[in-house]
Amino acid sequence: MARIFLVRHAESVANTRGIFQGQTYDTDLSPLGRRQAAALAHRFAGERFDAVYTSPLKRTRQTALPLGAAIDEPALLETNHGAWESRSKTAIQSRWPDLYAQWLSHPGTVEFPKGELFSATRDRVVTWFDRLSTTDQTIVAVTHSNVIMALLTHVFDKPLDAMWQYAMQPTAVTLIESHSPAKIIYLNDISHLNGLQSDLATHAL
Repeated sequence: MARIFLVRHAESVANTRGIFQGQTYDTDLSPLGRRQAAALAHRFAGERFDAVYTSPLKRTRQTALPLGAAIDEPALLETNHGAWESRSKTAIQSRWPDLYAQWLSHPGTVEFPKGELFSATRDRVVTWFDRLSTTDQTIVAVTHSNVIMALLTHVFDKPLDAMWQYAMQPTAVTLIESHSPAKIIYLNDISHLNGLQSDLATHAL
């Protein structure tokens, strides 16, 4: 049985500014985010991992750094939001109102301008998860809210359009054990933060 801890990265500078990051607009953790990452490391102080995986982006690597040596895993990479990256939510809503509304209501059908189909995000992370699920390892994976939400729709056997009900807070921890079927032990747990939260770092960015 594998034990897989899924962790959303800590608050980034772009999160505080309401800017979509994706793959190309990759900012450092905010001062609050660095404190969140430290709190995450404290939470896991007594846990032994066979491996620490991280999306190969700055904000995830910085979150994973206090946990020890990490392995870059491309399957955990944030969605390629294409032309939306580096833009504010307000600017995106103004320029692509129909597509933005579609993203909020039917994300499984969205293809980002000059980016990827969101369903491709789910496909790559599900392939990674299914491979790890056959092992007896305990691992932690630091990744992005979109990636975790997409994977959870697979675990819960829900359509991808249901992903918003699994919105993740910064450094939220979700533990999955790979029984048959996989079992969610806990979801979106932020008990380690002790008030280190911000309303700015929304799940949609």
